[in-house]
Amino acid sequence: MLLPRVKQQVNLNREQQLCFPLRIRCADAQSRRIPFVLQEMMPYASFEVCDKEADLTLAIVPGVSNLSEAYELSVDEGKITIRAKDYCGLVHAAATVAQSVRYKDGAFWIPQMKIFDHPDTAFRSVMLDPARNVIPVEEVRATILGMAKAKYNKLHLHLSDSTGFSYKSEVCPDLPRSPGKLYTKAQLRSFIDYAEAFGIDVIPEIDVPAHSFSLTQCFPSLKCQPDEGVSAEEMSGWNICLGNEESYTFIQKILSEIAEIFPYEYVHVGTDEMDMQDIPTTPPPTADTCRCRVCNSRFIPMGYDTIRPRFYYFVRRVYDILHSLGKKMMMWNDDVDISKSPDIPRDILIEFWRVAAEGRGPVEGCSMKRFLEEGFEVVNADFPNAYVDKYVVWEKLVTWNLKKEPESSPEHAHLILGTDICAWEGQNYPHYQYALPFALPVFGDRAWNLDPLPNNASSTQALTRACLGCDVKEDFDLFTFLDGVPLGDAQDKNGEIFAKDADRTYLRNTLSDLSHLAANEAHPVRALLELL
Repeated sequence: MLLPRVKQQVNLNREQQLCFPLRIRCADAQSRRIPFVLQEMMPYASFEVCDKEADLTLAIVPGVSNLSEAYELSVDEGKITIRAKDYCGLVHAAATVAQSVRYKDGAFWIPQMKIFDHPDTAFRSVMLDPARNVIPVEEVRATILGMAKAKYNKLHLHLSDSTGFSYKSEVCPDLPRSPGKLYTKAQLRSFIDYAEAFGIDVIPEIDVPAHSFSLTQCFPSLKCQPDEGVSAEEMSGWNICLGNEESYTFIQKILSEIAEIFPYEYVHVGTDEMDMQDIPTTPPPTADTCRCRVCNSRFIPMGYDTIRPRFYYFVRRVYDILHSLGKKMMMWNDDVDISKSPDIPRDILIEFWRVAAEGRGPVEGCSMKRFLEEGFEVVNADFPNAYVDKYVVWEKLVTWNLKKEPESSPEHAHLILGTDICAWEGQNYPHYQYALPFALPVFGDRAWNLDPLPNNASSTQALTRACLGCDVKEDFDLFTFLDGVPLGDAQDKNGEIFAKDADRTYLRNTLSDLSHLAANEAHPVRALLELL
């Protein structure tokens, strides 16, 4: 078994040895980029581009399928042939080749087989959170490589939060800084270029109007101003001021810079957790707009007396800014009262992560199903199923169908584009060093295949190989040494992830002997050895 699982596979019950350099013939301009992809995925190998007498032939053939990202792979009679619908299909086929290689008896082998494969969903994303703690560049690159091998096509970078901004802005150099070494514009572009080689779009997120403590402390003019009878101490600064024109000038400036850096169609603008009335702090981090003299002077004459229409005004303004920049808008769902038909554009891409918690926004009558009924396209990031910080467990993940949970109607299933697995708070959680690499192939499978993943040894052995590489022994199962598969629930174990009866010496020696590691494989090996 491979992860993600392929749709159709015929095994020819033979193996062929790979001799390097592997000669590659590229039938078109896009195919000529795949040797780099293969080299990143197979660091032990060497490749040579040639015009004839090839060991591996690559071609984009649109007639292969009417399905985007589809590919055919044939390994037979000493030759490997890849025919793909599009460039992403070529990358996915390269990932299948890389995962299929085995190192044994001092040589590299690949099974002879015929495969036809394609994804069940169009949006397969991973969200990283450098805003709360800037993730080192090499770890972001390793994650991108792991994503490519697990056949994702989107990387969501959460670049700002209440802690600050994770990159050095040129248009606003005084932005509050996230903890860690900030990304330069050149480093952001290097992420984009590296991801683009694997067919992965990078979606930036600037989180407004809430999660803005650092902004309103750094720029007090963006903070709501107390109305008559309200003290300054009552204004939390959690949100930037919805009624202040300066807020929109600031957003225009930042989003213009972001749009110039990131070439893809979507920009994520946050919009989550405006209402935080249940948090027992003084003042509470909640929406201040209804006690703000600036907001009231703008919105009361418009008939906007409550938070919701003021928030929708904000959404429409930001939507117009992005539209003027040639971008589409993506946002979290929880501040939209979807029990009623909201006054916001229907071509906003909604990232559904929850119905708001009590005291944090609209609840009654709200659901993912209602967004679909209103005609919104949705990315399903339902937090009990897609948040790797502390929620996801193996036994539930293997059966999760993102088109069915949370509940939706079959007639609206086409509006659920896919999923976004969310790794919140970057390096604040050391367990990401080992949990995230294991999460990537499994979530990759859940996005690629809507059918359940078998909860058995064949799956965990496949996950072992996907994470640790080609020189893992065929029957080696890392997870017999661990207390389950370390996903979100491992956060509370403080690194105590090994089974009580695990032979740690054998495991340490096995991990230390792995010698053909790509960057994404080296990271979990290093983390596990440190824990051992």
